[in-house]
Amino acid sequence: MKRLVLIAVLAIAAAFPAGVSAAAPNNPSCWGAASADLAQSGAMGQHASSFDEPRLGIGNVASLFTGSHQPGDLAAALGFTCP
Repeated sequence: MKRLVLIAVLAIAAAFPAGVSAAAPNNPSCWGAASADLAQSGAMGQHASSFDEPRLGIGNVASLFTGSHQPGDLAAALGFTCP
């Protein structure tokens, strides 16, 4: 039985190449540029991890507004001119 489970696990692992990864971001530096501008202006709030109750996280918020988990896409959607 253990051998059968091991063979099944190895077969599944072989079916999915190790090199598969997420797509490259469209605007990789856009969120960083937008947050740097906010920080320099003093308008930056606290990090989501500083709150007692759970927060969505920037990737999930980006998905709600843009359909993409890319923070750069969210910055562009909010009106920041991406470099």
